[in-house]
Amino acid sequence: MLDVLEGFGVIAVVIFAGLMLGRSGVLGPTGQQVLARVVFYVATPALLYVTISSTDIDAIFSPALLATGGSAVLVFTGIFAFTLWARRRSLGEATISAMASGYVNIGNLGIPIATYVLKDLSFVAPVLLFQLILLSPIIMVLLDSTRAQADSQWWRPVLMVLRNPIVIGAALGVAGSLTGWRLPEVVHEPVSMLAAMSVPGMLLAFGISLKDGWKLPPAGSRRQLVIITVTKLVIQPLIAWLIGGVLLGYDGPMLMGIVVTSTLPTAQNVYIYAMEYKASAQLARDAVFITTILSVPAVVVAALLFGV
Repeated sequence: MLDVLEGFGVIAVVIFAGLMLGRSGVLGPTGQQVLARVVFYVATPALLYVTISSTDIDAIFSPALLATGGSAVLVFTGIFAFTLWARRRSLGEATISAMASGYVNIGNLGIPIATYVLKDLSFVAPVLLFQLILLSPIIMVLLDSTRAQADSQWWRPVLMVLRNPIVIGAALGVAGSLTGWRLPEVVHEPVSMLAAMSVPGMLLAFGISLKDGWKLPPAGSRRQLVIITVTKLVIQPLIAWLIGGVLLGYDGPMLMGIVVTSTLPTAQNVYIYAMEYKASAQLARDAVFITTILSVPAVVVAALLFGV
């Protein structure tokens, strides 16, 4: 299980670098916001295009995705409805809470864990594409709606979604995957360079957010954080096991892959989106921080229970 810790160690080093940047003040008071916007408007759309356009779109429709994707959808829908109507929180907080509960860190934690724990990278692509192609656009629609709630023109929210860089990057990637068309090398190379900034940029921005330390949030937010953490690390993997193991009949390495990928912590881009839309950014940061720390024993337990 030392290999599992190696994947978490890589992320911890980059976050620590962001923490040191924040403590030093070399980026100035707006450094974190600028970095987050570069990630949101430039690096992540480039990453979506490069990743999706170079992957067979059929990979998203693997049968195992009914378990990993199904658990994410059920968790997202349940937490969204519970936060919005039962807890009477804002649309922004409901969306961020739902994303923090069901959107797994498959991009940078999933790859090393698939390599060292599952011994099979094929588990990464379907979950990654599912989140990028299906979940992300839905999340963008909901978050863009928070900016247009006071607007009486029905077409403005639609226009905002169509202009969203995350949606544009994913759409161009899907088009490239379906048609097989590729950018000329002279263009593709710099786009790939920009894409490579996305994950480290997210981690650095997250690290900078910890420059003033971390303390328990207020009672109301603390309760929401507990709900998100339990849902992310316990309920989502349990639902994935029920769908994959009980309903679909998977066992062995396949079931282990389904459960382990569903046990991954909240993705860092939840915090980036929350910052950009000014929607419960502190809650998103706390969810990423807590679930990432607690996912270490959670992934180890899942691997031990379902390992063969």
